[in-house]
Amino acid sequence: MLANLTFGNMRSSGTPLILVPGLFGTKENWIRVGKELSQRLGCMVFAVENRNHGGSSMAPSMTYPEMADDLVGFIDWVRKITGEEQVNLHGHSMGGKTVTQLATTPEYAPRIKNLIVEDMSPLGYPLKRAEYLDCIKHMIATDMNKTRSEVMAELGEKVSKVLLYQFVRGNLGEDVNGKAQWTCNLNVIDETYIYLLSHDIRFGVFDGPTLFQRASGSGFLPAAHKARVEKMFPMVKFAETAWSNHWIHADDPKFFVDSICDFLEPADELGQLGRKAMI
Repeated sequence: MLANLTFGNMRSSGTPLILVPGLFGTKENWIRVGKELSQRLGCMVFAVENRNHGGSSMAPSMTYPEMADDLVGFIDWVRKITGEEQVNLHGHSMGGKTVTQLATTPEYAPRIKNLIVEDMSPLGYPLKRAEYLDCIKHMIATDMNKTRSEVMAELGEKVSKVLLYQFVRGNLGEDVNGKAQWTCNLNVIDETYIYLLSHDIRFGVFDGPTLFQRASGSGFLPAAHKARVEKMFPMVKFAETAWSNHWIHADDPKFFVDSICDFLEPADELGQLGRKAMI
């Protein structure tokens, strides 16, 4: 089963919410927003880790259908322990494409009550994000016979500050001897990165309520992809923030939490979306 953190308890009522991170995301990334979402929605919130990350299983591959299957197993466990027939499902970046894959698979879709996708398109991207691939290569090439702080300092001279904190820090631990070690399967991530970036999910429809959260300047949910999103998710709404990069939950947590709460429990017909605009 996927490693996870839980916010709330079995006395919480309402449809449980599952948060699925992107590449190099960890369950700890969601602590702040997970707690707030659980309190405001009055439900249990589960933050998971994808295969080849953290406490989840290490595997020789990580395709989107495989990760969707992993997630279905976790959803069924949540349904069992909560007694709820459906879950609300959120995914960021790679996790966003994974939940898109799951939601548009007919035998999986009935498990989902509401779908939320954070700054990710179901379509692939031109292979132009070389800085991410370079970061992975630097991580693989790093001499790990050092302390965690030494590795952070070394990589800080080679990769951007954003990637240092979003990719590196959460996946760098220490062994019992104080030596740095990666907590993710870097080799498999390196082998599959181009696939993860470029893969298209072009077919299938999810008819349930759907929210796409968009960071206007990130480029991960281009305006040109809107027509495809609307075709695959006919009940879709869009919420946009200009105050965030790709990691909305970290850069603009107020928008992140407010837009989800307004979507799941709208205060009025359109919701009070605050510092954002409906597209």
